Amino acid sequence: MFNVIVLATALTLPDQSAPPAVQGYRETSLLGGVGVAAGDTAGGLGFSISGLHRISYFEVGGELYGAALFSAVGGIGGLAGLHLGSELSLRALATGGVHGYDGVGRGILSDDPGVGGTLPYVGGRLVLGYAPASGTMFYGLSGMLDEDLGRERRTSTYETEPWFSDGERYTTSSDHSVGQTTWGAMFVMGKRFDLASY
Repeated sequence: MFNVIVLATALTLPDQSAPPAVQGYRETSLLGGVGVAAGDTAGGLGFSISGLHRISYFEVGGELYGAALFSAVGGIGGLAGLHLGSELSLRALATGGVHGYDGVGRGILSDDPGVGGTLPYVGGRLVLGYAPASGTMFYGLSGMLDEDLGRERRTSTYETEPWFSDGERYTTSSDHSVGQTTWGAMFVMGKRFDLASY
């Protein structure tokens, strides 16, 4: 009889070592990434910083990223979507915000400084990651795709000196298009904060 009582008690006690149930699970993540992000007018080597808060299967947050080589693009926006899995996870997030551009159309062998501008964008992020159960770190790969909501024509006016002109300079101008489809891939890592207790 005593053995039956002990066994029944053990079966009803919660397993303290088990991970929290996904239902109602809360977690905040701070992630940083390095990689590339580019389109047909701007981009290059890139970075990203994002903060995400998970409630069960849903996740919301914000992101800041930038990429540059000869011209630069940067973005700031919100994130919202699904977070599936814990140790091995997949995030599918929609995003929207504002892109800023600088040096679009900048000439490598000319004096054209290029043009800049800002445009709203929408897009998506797909993040495949691994978070060791025994720690709070996160490692993953992120894919991004953004589409600017429009294109703008801008004019760059500048002074230039032809190569064989004996120092003679003149003023000229060039038209450039601001706005693009931006794609990217980054390695991301960061830290998770377990907020299941509130």
